[in-house]
Amino acid sequence: MVRWITLAAMCLVALAACSGGAPDPRSDDSPTFGSVLVLADQDLRPMIEDQRRMFEATYEKAQVEVRYLPEAELTRAMLNDSVRAVFGTFRPGGEQEAYFRTRNMTPFTEVVATDAIAVLVHPAGPDSLTLEALRELLSQGTLDGKSRPALFDATGSGVARGLVDSLFGGLAPSALRAAALDGPDAVVARVRDDSAAIGFLGFGLLSDLDDPACRALLAGVKVCRISSGAGTALLPTQGTLKDTRYPLRRPVIMLVTEGKSGLGTGFASFVAGHKGQRIILKQGLAPAHTPAREVMIVTP
Repeated sequence: MVRWITLAAMCLVALAACSGGAPDPRSDDSPTFGSVLVLADQDLRPMIEDQRRMFEATYEKAQVEVRYLPEAELTRAMLNDSVRAVFGTFRPGGEQEAYFRTRNMTPFTEVVATDAIAVLVHPAGPDSLTLEALRELLSQGTLDGKSRPALFDATGSGVARGLVDSLFGGLAPSALRAAALDGPDAVVARVRDDSAAIGFLGFGLLSDLDDPACRALLAGVKVCRISSGAGTALLPTQGTLKDTRYPLRRPVIMLVTEGKSGLGTGFASFVAGHKGQRIILKQGLAPAHTPAREVMIVTP
């Protein structure tokens, strides 16, 4: 009996030691501590990377792993229990909603910024295009009766889906007359070399003119002005996105899928909060909540 009691006591001590050990950063995380997997549309890489770096610099015990994917892959990968937050330019559809219902979850969604689709042409190409001309290009492969290649940066691109929504009301033509290349660099290189080519990229890849990568993408190509018809043709800028005048806008939406207040929630809150919105403002996109600017006037 004494031996059995001693053995039981040893087991209890061992269990107590285990329960009092260091927390597991993947399961015992909090809004500012731990490790978390986040998915993001690859078009949003510059925006999300700046957010991640600032968040981890602010909270030294937080580690955010971001996996960047084309939208079609993103919508499949988000149906994974290990994913805590998703950043894309779409709202969850029927398949995603059905999946979350099976888990008795109601994900939190919020628009954190406005992005756009930029239309790139050769320097000798047109200065402006109408939405009707883009419909002709993507449905027939021609522009003003002349054959022109339309280019996206990936198969399953969110830009392609966004154009279908904007130009065809979500009902794609029987065949979208466009080619998917291997990344934005490939699109830009083709447009530089082919005066007939027209490229479509997420504006967030080009918007931060302080970023050498953005300047490199813009070198040797021209961003085309777009009009919705009789209206003035406009470039995508922070101003034309915010006042909704640029016609090829798209929202940046975050989706929080964790069922607790963990690091996914903490990172999403940071992006939607004051510091995160200032980062978006600096990047040349339109933040959902324009940060207030405090100005001190000193009189002599």
